[in-house]
Amino acid sequence: MSEKRTRKTRIYDRAQVISVVNPVNPRRKGSNRWSIFEEIRDGMTVGDFLEVVAVRKGGTKDLQLLVESGHIEITPNSPPEEVQPFREEPAMTPR
Repeated sequence: MSEKRTRKTRIYDRAQVISVVNPVNPRRKGSNRWSIFEEIRDGMTVGDFLEVVAVRKGGTKDLQLLVESGHIEITPNSPPEEVQPFREEPAMTPR
């Protein structure tokens, strides 16, 4: 009897935003991971990053390693806050 494998959930949502904390490339110049780090732009989404680095066989593991080393942060793309309609409060009357 074989055990059924379950697919892991995604580490990052594709809409999350990448923030570069330390722009100094931590990888050896000329390596594949060095070129992947060079593609990261402040404010780019995880989905955009994955599209750009697909030709270099980059992925979420590269992001995970850079987050752990403190070079980037990945923040959630929060939904816009709901705007409450303006309500006029009744004027207070002296007693």
